[in-house]
Amino acid sequence: MLKYKINNHFAILTLLLLLVDVILELYYFYFVSDSFNYFGFKSNFNLLKYIESKFILLMLVVLSIRLFNRSKFLYSIYILLLFFFFIPNSIMFAYMNTMRGPIYSIFMFLIIFVFISPTKIKIRTIQVNHNLMYLFLISTAVLLCVPIFKNFGFHYNLNTLLLQDIYATRDVFTAHSSQLLDYIYNWEVKAIIPVALVFSLIWKKYVSAFFAFFILIYLYVISGNKAVYLTSVVSLFFYFMGKNYLQKTTYFLCIISLIFIFIPLLDVFILHGIVLRGTFVMRLMYIPSLLNVYYFDFFSNQSMYFSESHLFNHYFQSPYSTNVAWIISKVYFNATDVYSNNGIISDGYMNLGYLGIALFSILFSLLFMFFNSIKVDKKYYGIFFIYIFFFLSTPMFTVLITGGLWILVIFAFFIMHRKLLVR
Repeated sequence: MLKYKINNHFAILTLLLLLVDVILELYYFYFVSDSFNYFGFKSNFNLLKYIESKFILLMLVVLSIRLFNRSKFLYSIYILLLFFFFIPNSIMFAYMNTMRGPIYSIFMFLIIFVFISPTKIKIRTIQVNHNLMYLFLISTAVLLCVPIFKNFGFHYNLNTLLLQDIYATRDVFTAHSSQLLDYIYNWEVKAIIPVALVFSLIWKKYVSAFFAFFILIYLYVISGNKAVYLTSVVSLFFYFMGKNYLQKTTYFLCIISLIFIFIPLLDVFILHGIVLRGTFVMRLMYIPSLLNVYYFDFFSNQSMYFSESHLFNHYFQSPYSTNVAWIISKVYFNATDVYSNNGIISDGYMNLGYLGIALFSILFSLLFMFFNSIKVDKKYYGIFFIYIFFFLSTPMFTVLITGGLWILVIFAFFIMHRKLLVR
């Protein structure tokens, strides 16, 4: 009975993943390649590459059995990697007839994850009284917000809650920010406050949970950073939905499938445009994949040796006078006011070719080997969901340093493990 139940969960998640694959194919064929061809999305279907991409997907599903049997946490992360990384890139590989580099790099990335991340290492977590940790989290969140509030005060734009005036709000935030405030802001919204929010809910500190959620919303309306908006919603969604990692992932795939199905209806009959399809399908799912193609094309004959990364730029000089993200926008989008972020795959390739992708894949797998070994509480799953999204469109060392992943590693020792804390 137990074996049948486990297999049933695996089958359901696999079918849901394939359903998402079909829906996103339809989106690309009927919408993305037509409405956004000026970005470079093309309709150039290649049957052989289509079969090739489906065969690779089948191999990755079969490989996922290893993770399913060894760690439901890692298996759930793997499903997110397939959803965000592999499926959009594989669709473009067949429907745009793009190069093989990006899709096989993601294939290598996933294989390394499958074979490294399940390795268990013995880690002794630190037991601390939960009231002390509660005071530390809330105090840190508030203290780090003081310089941000002092600088921006009540100069916010509530239209951002309706996804309007986003770029104008970002321009104002950038003009009034500084390098120090950028670090503080990112550590707050990506690690400290989300952990404080979930921690407060776990220990039934509902007033401080509401306060943490309010701070996240405030930091969103002053910056227009949609990832912060997503963080606040996703953290709560994965806290309340599902009793375990498999259920949480199942709920996510079910709801995202329904959202993808109903988005065109909302756009056509209510919004009378392509707002939701442009935001949640084209930008969220396909722009990172398109940028992968552009970065692989641009750096096919050269590497930068991490010359844009902190520390490394003291030893290696960039061959360009400006950040590569601006150059990619200029070359491929003919735009000078767009910053084309790149994620872990194209970042590795940009800096050290395929060896860079392998190194970043190993580092990524070791990070999740750590989180799996420390047995992170399932209530924090939403925070890991957000970090997977960051890895999709943010360079590796930026996620680690500016993105506050190093803070999450420290919190895992004290706060986030299943044994939680001494009452």
